[in-house]
Amino acid sequence: MKLFSIIFLFLFYITATTAQVTVVEDSLFSPSVNSTMKFCIVLPNGYAKGTERYSTVYLLHGYNGKYTDWVKHTELTRYAANYQFIIITPDAKNSWYSNSITKRNANYEDYIISDLIPFVDIKYRTLQAKLSRAVVGLSMGGYGAAKFGLKHDSLFFFAGCLSPAIHAPFGLEDSAIVSRRSKEAIQAIRDIFGATRSSYWTENDVFALAPKVDPSLSPFFYLAVGSQDGLPEILDLTYKFAVTLRKRGIAFELHETSGAHDWKFWNKEIEIVLQRIEQMRKAN
Repeated sequence: MKLFSIIFLFLFYITATTAQVTVVEDSLFSPSVNSTMKFCIVLPNGYAKGTERYSTVYLLHGYNGKYTDWVKHTELTRYAANYQFIIITPDAKNSWYSNSITKRNANYEDYIISDLIPFVDIKYRTLQAKLSRAVVGLSMGGYGAAKFGLKHDSLFFFAGCLSPAIHAPFGLEDSAIVSRRSKEAIQAIRDIFGATRSSYWTENDVFALAPKVDPSLSPFFYLAVGSQDGLPEILDLTYKFAVTLRKRGIAFELHETSGAHDWKFWNKEIEIVLQRIEQMRKAN
């Protein structure tokens, strides 16, 4: 693999070329967080020489993660070589992909939805219809994917939730969940959603959001958990979420397979997820 850097339109890129895909580091200034935000973008084979437009897949990292995680810790680029997708891996800090009600310039939901997606659609040759856009995440990012799929169902046709940490924000009231998290992690959730239950908790609770969604407009949900996940609430609440989706008539599939809350499991699952996105894209 050869690494090289270029200057283009005053943006700094780091480009890594594999056999068939190109990984580019790009950035944009986000008014929602008042900061320049970096992201990786995986461009399909032939992108540079063609005029074709492509479906997009947004991959969300987990707590204490960053925008390079999916590229560094999985075989994403090898899997992506089999598809004609533009794949975007944004940075969201430890934001839970939500707008903070306690901190200024920490509107990370707005960053993804209102800043990043339009930026990518303008700059890159994307297909901009709902049926050509998917969102997938792991752990905290799995929560983000679930929430985005429910709150912004006009944008995504597929929401992939891998080991989803969908206990936020109501998990703050569960002493067992709190005891399994670091003080920093609990404080991060409080900084975003507030320390006590409020209407803002409900607005960001996937179990409260699901009953309000029109099943005919909802994205398809792919749920996956590892049987050896060390966080009991991940398994329990994923199954509870599946029941909630079923009661509402929202299409989904749920897989519990061998694996822990780690990159080995997520590496296995992202290969399957890309296959499912392609299958469903073609079916539509």
